[in-house]
Amino acid sequence: MKRLGFLAAIAATLVSFGAAAQTDWPTKPISMVVPYPPGGVNDAVARVYADKLSAELGKPVIVDNRAGAATTVASNYVAHAAPDGYTIYAGGTSLVINPTLAGNVQYDPHKSFELVSLMSFTPFILHVTSTFPAKDMKELIVYVKANPGKFNIASSGIGAMNHMSAELFKARTGLKITHVPYRGGAQAGQDVAAGNAQMMFSAALEAKPVLASGKTRAIAISSLERSPAFPEIPTVAESANLPGFQSIFWQGMVVPAGTPQPIVDKLQKAIAKVAADPEVIERFKAQGVEIRSSTQAEFKTFYDKEETTWVTLIKEQGIKAE
Repeated sequence: MKRLGFLAAIAATLVSFGAAAQTDWPTKPISMVVPYPPGGVNDAVARVYADKLSAELGKPVIVDNRAGAATTVASNYVAHAAPDGYTIYAGGTSLVINPTLAGNVQYDPHKSFELVSLMSFTPFILHVTSTFPAKDMKELIVYVKANPGKFNIASSGIGAMNHMSAELFKARTGLKITHVPYRGGAQAGQDVAAGNAQMMFSAALEAKPVLASGKTRAIAISSLERSPAFPEIPTVAESANLPGFQSIFWQGMVVPAGTPQPIVDKLQKAIAKVAADPEVIERFKAQGVEIRSSTQAEFKTFYDKEETTWVTLIKEQGIKAE
């Protein structure tokens, strides 16, 4: 009996020590994995979060860019990292797309991660070359339906979110438009501006300069509601009479499965503070990026809905990775 009491005391001590360690988190620098190379808007959003979280959490949050295989390199890495709160992941839409589109991932989108909070939404602007006859969505739909298969819609590559936006748009409208993938959004946008392709869904930041040049014309934006940065551009949902249409690139914070809940809670609260910072909101507003946060439950509801949308589209349209 004495031995059992001794063992119980040890177990209680270990539990107490573990709880204290979780409460004290973080006690050292945190690595924020970003699945993109430095320089892009998604990397920029992650870096601002990292900087602000460093102040909120009291320890440095260091960005670790792990680009490759359409974000799968980073996702695989985080899925197998220690669940101790010192590896966090600024993941995105590809988390729910790649397991179906690529099929060679080393993670389960539901079992490998704990969802912490959403971080940002970035919509896409459907714009057309300046010589395209249609001036708005109604005219575009009528014109393309009268000329099936005669027009191209460019993207930055198969499986990229602007490609997925195009496929969702085609599927919901029934329009026959040929998809032409490029190696990067800049080249694709240049070809639309030059008239070599007729239209494209471009991230707001990429679309902005060519729209300003007059070489392309905005038709609609892919967010559920109009963007504060582009209030004059109607949504696809309203202009094409497609209620609920939404195709955005989202970023969200996830951590390896098994990360203790007190750590997840502390991180979620810190993200909520950063997302409410007016300086952060204004910094990205002009780029069409909506900074936001969420509860874990809200993130899960959104995550599951996104998975259903994109997995269904990939299977129904027979989309294959490059």
